[in-house]
Amino acid sequence: MTGNRLRTARIGFQILLTAGFLGLLAWRVDIGEAFSTFSDAQWAWLPAGLIIFTLSKALHTARWRIFLGSHRSLPLSGLFGIFLIHNMVNAVLLLRAGDVVRIQTTAQRYKIARSELTATVVVVESVLDGLSFALLVAVAFALGSIPGSLQAAFWTLAGLALLGFALSTIAARWIRPEGLVALVPQRWLSEERRRGVVASLDRFLDGMRSLREWRLAAPAIVLSVTGWLMEAWAYWCFGQAFGLDLGFGGYLLIMMTANFVVSIPITPSGIGPFEVATQELIVLLGEERALAAGFAIGIHLSFIIWITLTGLAAMWLMRLRPSDIFYLSQPPAAEARPPPAEAESPPATDVVPPSREAPP
Repeated sequence: MTGNRLRTARIGFQILLTAGFLGLLAWRVDIGEAFSTFSDAQWAWLPAGLIIFTLSKALHTARWRIFLGSHRSLPLSGLFGIFLIHNMVNAVLLLRAGDVVRIQTTAQRYKIARSELTATVVVVESVLDGLSFALLVAVAFALGSIPGSLQAAFWTLAGLALLGFALSTIAARWIRPEGLVALVPQRWLSEERRRGVVASLDRFLDGMRSLREWRLAAPAIVLSVTGWLMEAWAYWCFGQAFGLDLGFGGYLLIMMTANFVVSIPITPSGIGPFEVATQELIVLLGEERALAAGFAIGIHLSFIIWITLTGLAAMWLMRLRPSDIFYLSQPPAAEARPPPAEAESPPATDVVPPSREAPP
């Protein structure tokens, strides 16, 4: 009963929160006027923008494979399909559920430890995205694209991103599993449990190797910045469709703002916050409010539809059922589907090999 009440309260709170942001959307965005701009839009730019958007995700997938340094034989096509499914789930569900799906599906299909995957998806990817955005803020500033009223905000975010990168790099280099376990009172852990915790932490730190090995970090940073530049190019294509008179630096700011807003799981697909934030930024950059609103609604609707279609296509091509990606535990060994031959890698386990687990 207590669980049911909590679930009901959580759903009720989410409905109220979503309704509030939809109210904000209706208040700040003239939806009728925004849709009126669609008739004058040059929709021939739409396919180019969507294809470039998907290519940017392919670069992010290649970066993710670099994060999985000890599993570099994994097929890029398989990881790309999982990445597209993860984007689709993030677009339709809350609380970054797509990240969980990416970890679960990859662990099941390629037998990689979940703790290692969690490090690459939750920590390393977020930290390098922050570093990339800090570099792009510097580019936008050099191009003179940041309005004076927004310079402090963007530089503050860039500074926080650099601080997060520095702290994460220090942690990846100097923290050891035994040191973390030593902080827990020994009476709380049996010897067997202690070895299991150390093994999981060891795998987690393995997943952060890109933050301590420059041979991995350098190409990952290049792919990260290039991927986000390509996504800004996709925004530029939509800007041409709606006739926005902005330089490329302005689209860098729009792209970063939109991604920052949708990264906070407030409403499904960020509907409401995305449109309001994008519209207000474009207005600050000197465009008309109606045109800014049309661009914000048009690009968001296009991305949601496209991300959903590409995610469903990836599921079909990979022969994945919803039960293959939405599950909480590994299937029994007798029923588990073997991984593809080209993607064989060590079994998914959070227990280190016997030689490292304990002395003979």
